[in-house]
Amino acid sequence: MDRKWNELEVDCLINIFERLELEELILKVAFVCKSWYRASISPQCWKSLNFDKLNFDPSGPLVTAFSHQYGVHNFSVAGFLTMAISRGGPAVVELILPAVCPLENIIFASNRCPYVRVLGLPMHITKHRNKELLMSLEEISPLGELISKWKDLEFLHIREYQPYTRDILLSIKSHCKNFVGIKKIGLMGDDESSAIAEVLPGLKQLTITSSATHAFMVRESLKEILEGCRELEVLVINNCCGFEVDEEILEMASHIKSFMYKDVRLNVDEDYYPLAIIFDPVTWKHSGIDLSLD
Repeated sequence: MDRKWNELEVDCLINIFERLELEELILKVAFVCKSWYRASISPQCWKSLNFDKLNFDPSGPLVTAFSHQYGVHNFSVAGFLTMAISRGGPAVVELILPAVCPLENIIFASNRCPYVRVLGLPMHITKHRNKELLMSLEEISPLGELISKWKDLEFLHIREYQPYTRDILLSIKSHCKNFVGIKKIGLMGDDESSAIAEVLPGLKQLTITSSATHAFMVRESLKEILEGCRELEVLVINNCCGFEVDEEILEMASHIKSFMYKDVRLNVDEDYYPLAIIFDPVTWKHSGIDLSLD
């Protein structure tokens, strides 16, 4: 006689549920039956927390469904993150924070999830639960100390330009002995490329890719990384503006076992990055880019 799904052993259910996306785990699986709910709250099912895949729009389907099914009257992203991080706890090995994230959630995760191997930092860090109050660079200074708690960290995702990148990398150099690679999403600042080349010369893997727009990095920044990171084994560049992959770049990258690039171009459209961002003297030292704005 065939067994019913709700009669499967808990370990079997967990093995299935840990492969699901967070939204499916929270909104669907947990409401099927009691045995599925019990399996769904196992820490193993929450070992991969990729919040970047979730849409926290107050009127969107996730927030609407969550509020209805859990009887929540005032949905809070901070509260949602706390719930998920609490359920995963020490089992969490991948933590990709949302684009906008309260500092309190990062602090909580650093204490609750000490064995994270893949970490994605937010694009904007806010004060407490107020998503409108972005934190200043001085207020974010404890971030390096928080990173030091993730001693098993292997990969870091950085979204857009971040002025604290050097501090983060210095902390990784000192405390994360198994660190392997960086995924840079969007805008690469000159000071960020310098930090990568100077602080992590033994970096093994680097990916530069797009977010909502093309990634952007000037030629000199790429050359600085190629000269400084002589142990690079994998370099992936996708959808990136600011330079061309020519003979010089190919020669400089000849020591890299796997150099993959796609849709890399010199010209920059104003639809991608405003001139004020590209030529901000605080962020950029190099110029001479053909903007092709006519």
